[in-house]
Amino acid sequence: MQTREKATHQQTRSHNKQLVLRTIFEEGQISRADIARRTGLTPVTVSQLAAELIDDDLVTQIDADVATPGRRGRNPVMLSMAADGRNLVALRIAVNEYRGAVLDLSGNMLYSRALDVGDERGDAAVLRIQELLDDVCQHATSPLLGIGVAAPGIVDTQRGVIHRSIFFDWNDLPLGARLQERYRQPVHVANASQVAALAEYLFGGGHASPNLAVVRVGQDVGVGLVLNGQLFFGDHYGAGELGHLVMEPDGELCRCGNRGCLETLVSRPALLRQAATLAAQQPDSAFARTLAAHPGHDLDAVLAAYQAGDPLAVQLADAAATNIGRALAGIVTLLNVRTILFVGSVTQFGEPWLETIRATLQHSAIPQLAEDTELGIAEHGPDAVILGAAALLLTRELGLAFHSRFAARL
Repeated sequence: MQTREKATHQQTRSHNKQLVLRTIFEEGQISRADIARRTGLTPVTVSQLAAELIDDDLVTQIDADVATPGRRGRNPVMLSMAADGRNLVALRIAVNEYRGAVLDLSGNMLYSRALDVGDERGDAAVLRIQELLDDVCQHATSPLLGIGVAAPGIVDTQRGVIHRSIFFDWNDLPLGARLQERYRQPVHVANASQVAALAEYLFGGGHASPNLAVVRVGQDVGVGLVLNGQLFFGDHYGAGELGHLVMEPDGELCRCGNRGCLETLVSRPALLRQAATLAAQQPDSAFARTLAAHPGHDLDAVLAAYQAGDPLAVQLADAAATNIGRALAGIVTLLNVRTILFVGSVTQFGEPWLETIRATLQHSAIPQLAEDTELGIAEHGPDAVILGAAALLLTRELGLAFHSRFAARL
């Protein structure tokens, strides 16, 4: 029979210190007395832990006269997070772009840089990432808390190992350990869709349910799941590979080796291929002329045609929405997730596109569950993944809970 060991004094003190820091972070400004009331810790313990946090440059005191202007009597000394006490480095690895950013503890983005993804794969892609991080880390203005990484593929977030990322030809890549050795900083790695869900759950407003799905539809397709208030990774960290759900067994060959995966039907590259095919089949159509005016068949051209009501563009977008709705019916039926949010370039099709997904859900899932499911565009859009990488870092290193004020600075 497994026994539970009693927490040591040091473990208890560390837990209480995190509790005080989390309370300060959530409240923005709070007095020592209010911290004691909120946490149940004694005033003496709160004062001791607050002093340690101030010495650690994580917390700062606000002048009593500034804390509550106009208040009668003596103002209590307030505590708040020291925004410049630490910097966070967040990295997003996508199939079309590497993006790195430096943020402070209040969520102000101090620096951001992106590099296009070229032909590099395997170790060459890691070298490209290091090139970006070398630059980003140099723009830190305070000591680093660490590096948070959002990556595509199946990621063991406990060990920082990317088990499989097809596009970059990574198999069991210990990215966390390699970056930690190079930069001498804590490094935390997770799947991009999963951290996008973390960002929206922790920083987004108005989500009453503890269950949430965030669907990324862009260069690739994935879903992050928050179940009962916790990120769901799966037994082998592969939860959320929605893009590789087979929709058409005899369909187009996917980069994963299967045929007819959702990603081959609804991702940005898939839509651009379909648009080019439609234009070639009907070269005299207004749709073909719109695409011809935008070399490279950029998605902006498809969006413009769609917003103008072009029937071929509507056909293309509706087909994608229908396939997404069918794929999500499984999530709604199996997990009864109340809120599903979307991020990624394809979401620019907007509300009519969402209506098609809703209608498909209604016919593909249990009607009552479908009716109770809320669909929407994610609040933080293109910043969701970078924000999620920062959230991952704060969660792992400081044990913080969050408030939407952090995201409002991005």
